[in-house]
Amino acid sequence: MADLEVIVKKAKNLPALPQVTTKLLEVFDDSKSQAKDVGKIIEGDQSLASQILKQVNSPFYGFSGRISSLKHAVVIMGFNAVKNLAMGFSIAKMSRNGTVAVLDMEKFWEHSLGVGVGARSIGKEIEYPCPEELLAAGLLHDIGKIILSDSFPEEYRKVLEKAEESAEEIYQSEKKVFGTSHAEVGEWFTRENRFPPVLRACVKNHHAPSEQSSGESVKAVKTIYVADQLCRVEGIGWSDKNKNHEKMEDVCKEIGLTDEAREKVIENLRSEVDDAKEFFGIDKNK
Repeated sequence: MADLEVIVKKAKNLPALPQVTTKLLEVFDDSKSQAKDVGKIIEGDQSLASQILKQVNSPFYGFSGRISSLKHAVVIMGFNAVKNLAMGFSIAKMSRNGTVAVLDMEKFWEHSLGVGVGARSIGKEIEYPCPEELLAAGLLHDIGKIILSDSFPEEYRKVLEKAEESAEEIYQSEKKVFGTSHAEVGEWFTRENRFPPVLRACVKNHHAPSEQSSGESVKAVKTIYVADQLCRVEGIGWSDKNKNHEKMEDVCKEIGLTDEAREKVIENLRSEVDDAKEFFGIDKNK
């Protein structure tokens, strides 16, 4: 923990939370909050509101052209679904203060989108209570990489070089260079900003789902892990060159994802990522 404390104290370029994200997190943290509270926040950002309605009316949800208002969306989809979808959009808008492009940000966001939409698709297959929660978690899972690479660009170049040369996981190289990993740094960031516990757990344990052995977050963490591995195998953002320490097939069985359902997710993954880029306004110029 000492290494993590040193890193976060020295970190200069933390991702800037959009104002709408901050407001949403305040509502999420308030047990007395209601659908109308989220609606007011979303309505205050016309771009966000229009994107959510566009997404809700997409073929993915099967409501094509039938939902015309946020109030209607909340009634049809449920409070939790809409608020997590809003959180997903606001996370995608998250900007960086840094200017040093150590990471390939186009590939970074493509991968994050892939994990998000892949996890959401898996969630629908395994009847996860709120698939949009998985979407938000997927978009957020690698946020620690942005913090480390922007705050310590030279050191992070060494991380990437070590990972490439040794064919080890990036988080393993991070621990050798920093004494901590992007997962731990990302969990610190989400905890400091009071993100919901499920999102924090997914950020912290997306490389080691077995460490999330109890609690409500278990299935979410394991779903993010599977989505992450599928994206790497399929080259969504970057390809999977390195060995994994946990078998994806075993984790699929643990969350109830059949081979047939997994193939269905893979078959639609690339097109859903392309669609998500448009919906979330993420492209190579972002």
